[in-house]
Amino acid sequence: MLDILRKQLARNYQHPFYRKKFDEAGMKPENIKSLKDFQKLPFMTRDDLNAAFESERFGGFMRNDVVRVNFSPSGTGLIPILQTARDVEVMDNVNARAFERAGVSMNDVVMITFSYHIFIAGLNFHGGMERLGAKVVPLGPGSTERALEIAEMVKPTVLISNPSFALKLAGEGLDGLNSFIAAGEPFTSVEGYREKVKNAFNGATMIDYYGMAECLPIACECKYENGLHVIDDFVHVEIIDPDTGEVLEEGERGEVVVTHLNKDAMPMQRFRTGDLSMIERFECDCGKTLTMPRGVFGRTDEMYKVKGVKFYPSQLNLVLKGFPELTGKFRAIIKRTEKGTDYLEVEVEGQESVDHRKLEEAMKNALLISPNKITIVDRLEKDREVVDLRY
Repeated sequence: MLDILRKQLARNYQHPFYRKKFDEAGMKPENIKSLKDFQKLPFMTRDDLNAAFESERFGGFMRNDVVRVNFSPSGTGLIPILQTARDVEVMDNVNARAFERAGVSMNDVVMITFSYHIFIAGLNFHGGMERLGAKVVPLGPGSTERALEIAEMVKPTVLISNPSFALKLAGEGLDGLNSFIAAGEPFTSVEGYREKVKNAFNGATMIDYYGMAECLPIACECKYENGLHVIDDFVHVEIIDPDTGEVLEEGERGEVVVTHLNKDAMPMQRFRTGDLSMIERFECDCGKTLTMPRGVFGRTDEMYKVKGVKFYPSQLNLVLKGFPELTGKFRAIIKRTEKGTDYLEVEVEGQESVDHRKLEEAMKNALLISPNKITIVDRLEKDREVVDLRY
């Protein structure tokens, strides 16, 4: 992998945007002899991209061989995402291999409900499935009635959708699926969600998929449902401490950082995603080893240190989604006791009938700390509010 990474970095170095990153570290591509050397390069952020596109048309990333321009939302609007013909081919190939590991074959009829306009999602899945030889139905987003009408005609065996829309289709009678590929929303990171959707589709294989407009794909589950395997022939993934930037050991949770290994136009180089996850290494029967066992389970944009542990409020939202008695709204109050120790109280909106012990255990498992007090209330004025009274 290091040889492939170094070749990509050598290509990046020819562009002023990336050369500046090397100059900041006082390095050149030939200086990178190990992953430790690579980790000396500065991170790339969405702020970097915003600045590039504000200063120059297409951010200076446009090339003569670019054939596709998609877009990604950012804090300042839409950012163009550029693809050469070879970029599209590589993306389709790695997706096809991932879908094959997921159990999809050329005999499957695949219905895709993601948008084909402006954003890349629909085209991303479409190209990989076509490369695999599957029969693709580019439905795109729309009404439940239209989706069911088309499904009745084509009898899909694979559905690619966000989980909430898939559940809606199942509730209206969609059946006959062999596999469901989930993207666009948290899925396996929500306790019990996989089982809920799996039951709705009579035991179909559930596949979680992770990527973003700037880098597709990043990780995808296989048919054994063992977690999301990193697409390590396409992207190098690091997990870092979002505070210090230090690369963390396997099994530690932190921010996902991605680097393209085979990209021509606008490659990501140590790109901070803001997504919270972890990586483990084990032998899966599909042959892959590097895995995100719980997918993405939060955001690192907002972090608090509570009881010596990094507390990410976005994780609470995923915990609450696993309890139908709760609306998902919460208020986290952090304060100090008279003895100077941290005290965490969590108020959640919903019904008192929720299993309090199960809720407390789920919070402890996700947050790695136990709230001192959990209160169920009928109504909260704000959604996902954090109040830190310590300072």
